Amino acid sequence: MDYLHNRHLYQDISGSTVLAAGDNLSVTARTLVALKAGFTLYIQRIIVNVITDNAATLQFKDTAGTPVVIAGTKASPGIGPITFEFGPEGRAITEGKALTLTNSAAGLAADIHWEGYRQPTGVLTPATL
Repeated sequence: MDYLHNRHLYQDISGSTVLAAGDNLSVTARTLVALKAGFTLYIQRIIVNVITDNAATLQFKDTAGTPVVIAGTKASPGIGPITFEFGPEGRAITEGKALTLTNSAAGLAADIHWEGYRQPTGVLTPATL
């Protein structure tokens, strides 16, 4: 399957971030991909490389009133890579919402990489392009 096709056809939103052991995102989530009205994010893959293990969990979710959680780790996931695969079409989050990262507490450190694309799915106006 070609993961690059939709990223070339639509807007590629792939990126990376580092979660330091001291980062506490339990109250304020870290925005990984900003929201854009009239567009839907499709997440194809998330790779979490745990560097420092801890009894904390990670969640990847959108910013809807009732957030849609698309991936999460168990507490104390162990050191090493964890891969969440959603296929070339990807896992859609709520239209017009951002992708965020939260953790249950500080202590877990990881390098995080995600792949996906942003596709127009709503009514577009010159202001939303």
